[in-house]
Amino acid sequence: MILLLGACQSAMDKQLEPLKPFMSSIKDTIKAERLPDTLAIHLVQFAKNYPQHSISENSLYAATLIAERNSRFFECAKWCEMYIAHYPKGKYLFGATVAAAHNYEKVGGYEKAIEYYEKAAKQQPGSPLGKQCAQTVMMLKKGLVTPEQQLEFILNQNKDTADQNPQ
Repeated sequence: MILLLGACQSAMDKQLEPLKPFMSSIKDTIKAERLPDTLAIHLVQFAKNYPQHSISENSLYAATLIAERNSRFFECAKWCEMYIAHYPKGKYLFGATVAAAHNYEKVGGYEKAIEYYEKAAKQQPGSPLGKQCAQTVMMLKKGLVTPEQQLEFILNQNKDTADQNPQ
């Protein structure tokens, strides 16, 4: 009898099973700190296979947060890309775009980083983070890829601005 019940379980129900204990941390507001590291791949697989399901958008974004928390930068960037492709009007679009850019930058994928920083800057051009994304694009295009090079550029840029506008 139990064997028959297991056979009747759909593929979606089988993929949803590992997520069920964590639904309260995924469903409405993502509480990534409550999600175990091993859950990330299950979240991604579920979202990939059932992108229209009500929890898929949050599941995929939660996986990106878990990956980033664990310094799995390339996975985070790829999953952010997947989020952007599946949910182009999603509630985490700006965060996923910035995270894709930042994580590609961390792994040396500068062309992809530039692409996503440009998208983020266009999504929120007036916000402080949008402006920072635009500045990062400029620095990466100049070949300034290390934090030290970027900091020196920013400091020199600020010094030049102060020199031009003495009070």
